[in-house]
Amino acid sequence: MKIKKDRVIKVIKSKKNRPLTRKDIHRLLHPNAHGSRELDRLLDEMEASGMIIRVKNGRYAVPKELGLVVGKLEVNPRGFGFVIPEKDLGGDIYIHKEDMATALHGDTVLVRLEKPRRRTRRRSSSGRVIRVIQRGSREIVGTLKKTGSLLYLLPDNPSFIHDIYIDRTRAGSARPEDKVTVRVTGWPSRRLNPEGEVVEVLGKAGVPQVDTLSAIKAYDLREEYPEEVLEELEKIDRRITPEEIHSREDLRELVLFTVDPDDARDFDDAVSLHKTKEGNLVLGVHIADVSHYVREGSALDAEARERGTSVYLPARALHMLPPRLATDICSLQPGEDRRAKSVFITFTPESKRLEYRFCRSLIRSRRRFTYGEVRKIILEKDAGARAVSPELTARLDEMAELARRLRDARFKRGAFDFDMPEAKIIFDHEGLISDVRLEESDLAHWLIEEFMLAANEAAADFLTDRRAPLIYRVHEEPDDSDLFEFVEFAAAFGYMIKNPRNRKEIQTFLDSVRDTPLATTLQTAFLRSMKQAEYSAVNIGHFGLASPRYAYFTSPIRRYPDLHTHRLLERILQDEKPEPQPNLKSLARHCSETERIAEKAEREMLQLRKLQFFGRHLASGESPVLKGVITGMKNFGFIVYLNRYLLRGLVHVSTLTDDFYRMDRSGTRLRGRRTGRELTVGDEVRVRVEKVDMQKKQIDFVVYSG
Repeated sequence: MKIKKDRVIKVIKSKKNRPLTRKDIHRLLHPNAHGSRELDRLLDEMEASGMIIRVKNGRYAVPKELGLVVGKLEVNPRGFGFVIPEKDLGGDIYIHKEDMATALHGDTVLVRLEKPRRRTRRRSSSGRVIRVIQRGSREIVGTLKKTGSLLYLLPDNPSFIHDIYIDRTRAGSARPEDKVTVRVTGWPSRRLNPEGEVVEVLGKAGVPQVDTLSAIKAYDLREEYPEEVLEELEKIDRRITPEEIHSREDLRELVLFTVDPDDARDFDDAVSLHKTKEGNLVLGVHIADVSHYVREGSALDAEARERGTSVYLPARALHMLPPRLATDICSLQPGEDRRAKSVFITFTPESKRLEYRFCRSLIRSRRRFTYGEVRKIILEKDAGARAVSPELTARLDEMAELARRLRDARFKRGAFDFDMPEAKIIFDHEGLISDVRLEESDLAHWLIEEFMLAANEAAADFLTDRRAPLIYRVHEEPDDSDLFEFVEFAAAFGYMIKNPRNRKEIQTFLDSVRDTPLATTLQTAFLRSMKQAEYSAVNIGHFGLASPRYAYFTSPIRRYPDLHTHRLLERILQDEKPEPQPNLKSLARHCSETERIAEKAEREMLQLRKLQFFGRHLASGESPVLKGVITGMKNFGFIVYLNRYLLRGLVHVSTLTDDFYRMDRSGTRLRGRRTGRELTVGDEVRVRVEKVDMQKKQIDFVVYSG
């Protein structure tokens, strides 16, 4: 009989006042000879994961029973950190920098809850790390440095706050200023630095390709696919047999097409629209049937599940699925027959949803549109673009009107309207950054966005009504404390928000700042005041979308939860009942974690590319004048945000040579002692780049006085 972990926990907890030896546990569970070996392996595994711990005299106990907590440590670059408990124990645990022992960022640690240190203002519980259970980072990426005869690693990730000493005999072929990965080999004392050895030399620091590889290694992203995955890929039969055509709804004569960014790397959604005799509109959203090729339990599935999501770095994509699947077999290429899952949603002329239905389908895209082409057709009314395909142009006009109405209806029910631009990196023929451009959101983007939102809501409703074990996309309501911190932040710029809990008042505020230089800064600050959207096996609704049920369905090529949704739909459409999934909660948590890691990597690489862009200008002697807005004050200077590049930097007070400046009591302005000149939060300024620090990922400006 196989012994389960929860049974071991129950036995250990039953002896509250007396932790058990391994012999005691064997006696109470009385396994046979084979079971005894299995139990030993299970105890070792549970100890390694922190489910149980050894205390005095090698006896076992459950951490919670001793007032201890197991969780993952996240370190702030300023030195302190938080432990996120593996179980929901009422919030994160604050760890003072002196209480971290020899734990590093990302480690799984054992924490003892303690009274907060004096003068702490943290709202969370406080604790002290008493043991590192498992190192989070097998390898740490950074730049090899030299001081005197000593080599050390300067980690790329500022959350690794300690340099790592490298003995010359453990540096291999690495040289100073190389990007390397290092394994920590020892850390005898908190008062000393960790020690390590070079595992891999990535190349010279500052080379764009090396920096990309560094980010991939730093975030432990997966580049290559295991051999068994590639073997499965080769065996995929993409042919569509007559029998399968008969088993699917044949939509190949339906007028449908894709709309994607100009540089899209995969196409997994197509749209259609037609009117009924009653004058209602039937929106069709057709999604590549990835679940047909990636079968549950296969090597392809295991790899996709582990990755959780595709990662899109500048000039480099790490696909969740092998590129042959993502960009070819499952991609909805024009003129090619493709398997799909389709949903048809019927709306009244006023955009009220009447009904919907899902089906297994066979489709053929008529054309691939880019956002730029759609913009010319529906916004600019470009005669040449509209004349290319009058039939599709007419459909796009109808779609644009439906999208407008759906968008208006969504905002009326309380969803927030953010028009956040995105920075796009432009590369030259040598792979170097030639420009940074802003991608503004407009009706061409909204059209597809609204249709995908409608399809995702329909999928959530359909599967919830059938009690399927769905992974929801949820967004929790923000805390009052975070909202009122945002109110104080907005007040520094002269904006008064009486009730941040009132959706209409917040939206009125967002609308009022939309066309100001402070738009991005204030919108971003509001987003930070809200909780982060995530995946969950339990539905709590989506606050930002004001949607009671929401689940991803529209992108199974690049998100694992969407693939999970497709499998549930497949079973129901085949008249099968979805089976309960006991590990659904851990799967949702894993997908949330892989998403966060991907976003961090993408954000870091985008920041790095922008800094490289300005660093090249500085190195060549170019120093263009840049328009910015003051968004924050410090005793030593002020923060300037460049809306054109979505980049912030510091103007140090020492560079203001026309006067001696001091911050006033409000903390929102610097005033010159002699001239009385004021620099205030919200002021527009012109600056030049003074310094780019690639190691700290920071940029410094000086005020242009021409």
